[in-house]
Amino acid sequence: MPHTLCARPKQGPRDLSKGCVIIFCSSGRRARFFFVFRVARRNAPMMAANRLNLSSRAILFLFVLIGIPSAARSATLEDHAKELAREIAAALPAQENVSCEFRNISSLQPDEVAGIEQVFKAELQGLGVRLSSSSETAIQVAVTLSENFKGFVWTGEIHKGDSSQVFLIDAERSPENRSFADAMPVTIQSEKFWEGPERILDAGEVSNGAGKFWLVLLLPGGLRIQDKQTGAASTLVIGTAASTSRDPWGNLNIGPIGNTVGLFLPPHACTVNLEIGSLAECLPTGGPEAPPGGRTPVEVDITPPGPPPQGKGTQIEMGSVCGGANQFLATGAGDYTQTDSLQVFETKSSGSLAVSAELNFPGPITGLHSVSETPRVVVRNLTTGNYEAYRLSFSCGH
Repeated sequence: MPHTLCARPKQGPRDLSKGCVIIFCSSGRRARFFFVFRVARRNAPMMAANRLNLSSRAILFLFVLIGIPSAARSATLEDHAKELAREIAAALPAQENVSCEFRNISSLQPDEVAGIEQVFKAELQGLGVRLSSSSETAIQVAVTLSENFKGFVWTGEIHKGDSSQVFLIDAERSPENRSFADAMPVTIQSEKFWEGPERILDAGEVSNGAGKFWLVLLLPGGLRIQDKQTGAASTLVIGTAASTSRDPWGNLNIGPIGNTVGLFLPPHACTVNLEIGSLAECLPTGGPEAPPGGRTPVEVDITPPGPPPQGKGTQIEMGSVCGGANQFLATGAGDYTQTDSLQVFETKSSGSLAVSAELNFPGPITGLHSVSETPRVVVRNLTTGNYEAYRLSFSCGH
């Protein structure tokens, strides 16, 4: 029961001499509700029926307020999916076919997300939205479920011609998902910063520290540089073995601040001046797959020794996070027709130990890079056919 205290003020009019305060503590959250019942400003005394009605209304109001935090906490991912569906449906024109793409880049497993996707699409259809399986519709809706340190993030995008509209909804993790995430010492987060139809090997964003920013895309045959302020773009063509390979590879070497970027595009290791958009230096290496040597300041991704963990494919060494050592990133073992995932492992004397949950992507990972300060992933989205570039970040469990 709540604690009830009554007091008489030291000063004040005599007809406001009595009052009560109720302080209620609910589990999980503390809330204080103050109710002051005062004698009415009238000559006639308050009858018992009036007091009963006032008390009933106060108690009812108290329980309504108590129920608000509980209702907020009980919201599930399905509830948030319905909320997003309602917001998107309200912004869509009536009687038009709409294609819908659902992406999961959170740590939730595909079977969990499949059920949420069904709820989302059923809510749209229930609101009169005509969903089409064709990607050639005039209106496309893209929904992405991602996560950050605090919880899940819903992003809804409506694309119609050259215009787009974005909706964002935050969702707290359920106790089950929170306890699972907390059990792992490392959590991976991803943020998509580029998408396009052209195949890329690596991508990154560079700043000179003085307000100038560039987007750089490593292509099988060169480097594309885009000024993020003006949108102007140029391409440096570099004759490489990667441009004729069925499975080209290469990586960028991006510092935290500067106006140059290094790249390794076999059999060349080069540095590029972004201010003037030209090669500062480009030297051949010892072979089509030989790492650069000598004085060229370019590093390459390194595969850790030993076989990959069971059920995993590509491995790349990474800098240590959350106090770990000998850590590496590993993709799934599927082919280029399947969705993929990413997970952090740590090499122990007894073998490889997973130290993070899997982070899922909407297609196969075609590029994985960790030599720079911020690791990056290139994914080919199986739904859209586009290539997508993500930057990775890591947070530590408690």
